[in-house]
Amino acid sequence: MLFLYNVYNLLYYLTMTDIAIERGRTRILYGAENSLLYGSKFMQNVKKKMDITFDHRAPSIVIKIPQYYNGYKNILKRGGKIRCITEITKDNIQYCKDLLNIVSELRHLDGLKGGIAMNESEYMATTILQEEQPLTEVIFSNVEEVVSQGQYIFDTFWNNAIPAIKKIKEIEEGIVSYQTKIIEDFGDSIIENEIKKVIQNSTELNACSSPCGLTIGYNYFIPLVKQVLERKKNGLHKGIRFLIEINKNNLELAKIFLDIGVDIRHVKDIIPLSFNVTDNELLAAIEKTENGGLAKSILYSNEPSYLKHFKNLFEELWKKSKDPQKIIKSIEEESDLSFIETIESTEESFKLVHSLLAVAKDEILVILPTINSLCRQIKFGMFEHIKNIAVTNRTISIKILINEEIDYQNQQEINLLLNNENILFQNKNNVDFPFDFQLDRIENLKIRTINNGFKTEMGLIVVDKNKSIIIESTNNYTNNSLNAIGMASYSNSIHISKSYKSIFDTLWEQTEIYGQLKQAHEHLKIQDKMQKEFVNIAAHELRTPIQPILGLTELVKNKIKDKEEKELLEVVIKNTKRLKNLAENILDVALIEGRLLNINKEYFNLNKLILNISEDFINDIDKKKQIKFEYKNFTPNYIIYADTIKIGQVVSSLFDNSIKNILGEGIISITLERKEININDNKIHFVVVHVKDNGSGIDNEIISKLFTKFASKSFQGTGLGLFISKNIVEMHGGKIWGTNNKDNKGATFSFSLPLND
Repeated sequence: MLFLYNVYNLLYYLTMTDIAIERGRTRILYGAENSLLYGSKFMQNVKKKMDITFDHRAPSIVIKIPQYYNGYKNILKRGGKIRCITEITKDNIQYCKDLLNIVSELRHLDGLKGGIAMNESEYMATTILQEEQPLTEVIFSNVEEVVSQGQYIFDTFWNNAIPAIKKIKEIEEGIVSYQTKIIEDFGDSIIENEIKKVIQNSTELNACSSPCGLTIGYNYFIPLVKQVLERKKNGLHKGIRFLIEINKNNLELAKIFLDIGVDIRHVKDIIPLSFNVTDNELLAAIEKTENGGLAKSILYSNEPSYLKHFKNLFEELWKKSKDPQKIIKSIEEESDLSFIETIESTEESFKLVHSLLAVAKDEILVILPTINSLCRQIKFGMFEHIKNIAVTNRTISIKILINEEIDYQNQQEINLLLNNENILFQNKNNVDFPFDFQLDRIENLKIRTINNGFKTEMGLIVVDKNKSIIIESTNNYTNNSLNAIGMASYSNSIHISKSYKSIFDTLWEQTEIYGQLKQAHEHLKIQDKMQKEFVNIAAHELRTPIQPILGLTELVKNKIKDKEEKELLEVVIKNTKRLKNLAENILDVALIEGRLLNINKEYFNLNKLILNISEDFINDIDKKKQIKFEYKNFTPNYIIYADTIKIGQVVSSLFDNSIKNILGEGIISITLERKEININDNKIHFVVVHVKDNGSGIDNEIISKLFTKFASKSFQGTGLGLFISKNIVEMHGGKIWGTNNKDNKGATFSFSLPLND
């Protein structure tokens, strides 16, 4: 449309050049006779070429008026060339076909108005054309500069035009010609007419505009909008959807459009540009429109890719839009509408936080993810802002919760907190509660630190239970505040803010509970340490006198010959051994619970170890009991890598357990079994030792806690043996278990150990 603007400038220049008219070099000719006369002379003066443009009405004039028709044909007969540009439409297509026979080349260009023509030395132009009627007003000039400018305009049009044959084919075959172009308006309502044409041709209309869009629609298009809505009632149109920010300035217009049937939705600060997209056309404003006026330039396109993009954009915005009635009600009642807003700019986040804190009246709650984030706020000045609020408004409650305990080894961090004006710990000498400190003389500002396993990369501020902002911490350990934060999410929803306050209050209360628990835990650790030290001392003190008692008793027994005296000494030896085993077990338990039990691995023959231990038991079994040992699958030999003494202790414990549960005659059967287990596609080989007896079995009351301390219903045992055995086996990478036999006669205890094949 810039080309048309140049034409208008040229016409203005011609009509205003009185001096040129007086010299007779440029003339404005009125009346059909004058126009025909000069037109005929113009065509007669053509030597080699005539370039001409005219709008969609002119083809009928050229074909129907003999002077023009014959003039064109005579130019061709003399060997001249005629280049012609017009706008080909459904209404003039036949005239354009006829025109192809009397011009050298015909091209199509949208939106042509009036007409211009140039031969080698002359220029003619008209702005008024009527179908099948001669020209009534013509501008004629042979001024070289005028002819040159007219030729420039024509060449520009020519380069932007398309062949007439292509346009005629598109019209006749219904082919859509895809194009994307910039339309500019220079005061002739071009953009207004283009928008009206797009609306008229639509079967659905989606509009997205800045707040003044309703004013533009009302000033320019309200009659056409009503026509479209009438078509919707008749089922000929899908209707109009309008996305816009509703505010106090356009509130009444929003009501008008809603009343006539336009589907309006409210959006806030997310409209990238104003655009209208229909089923097959797009118009988008190049620059912002203000004060209810149309844009001076717009983008037009009917290409599918553009339509798809803007339709998808509209649908996404539509999903995020809000009910207009709620917005209108909130504006009329001057109440805030709840919303959630995402802020990507760091600077905007800082400004918002500063303003939120400034308007707080009753309460400010803050969660900071690290101590370093507090230090950043001190350096940045935000903490000073909070302190001033606390001093100015003594009734406001300010609580800051830092999700990290202070590192008392970090002297730089401590110095910053202690030396920054008047920041003081409540009790610098008491480190049992390092989570609580405050500003001196400011009682309504409280600061706490907590480390209860709750980790967050976000900062939180809640103001007066009705506004909240969450700020992403992208780097908690930088000293630059601007580099430390990312996106922020701000909301004025009371429900959301109350929920965040509830979370804050819970964490705040947990700091007190955490402090009490930490103190209690420290006391328990001290008591536990004292208990373990006592057990170790007691076990060693018991072991020290037991060994000489046992040794001396056996020595005396071997020297005396009196049978009754020997039997008495055997009772002493037996109970001394029990006392020794108890002392050893207590010591082992203490080592296990203190995680101090060590294992010394070596390669040894498991088969041989079991046989040797069973022989010792056979020699030591009470003569009142008749117990036999059986051995199954003792070939091949199983060589394992383990602690010989500890595994022997496990075997002895299981043998001792079976013997205690056998009354009178019994059999203890030991079976070795090789097992293969597939763990994470790796085959692991184990040897399993089964110790089966026909004793009284496992009591149902203790079967669930079989391998815990003191799990025993026997007056002869403490239950420590199985507890120790379980820990020894598991330290070797194996498992231990026990079950009653299926025939309800005795029990079977089993344990597994890995093989190093």
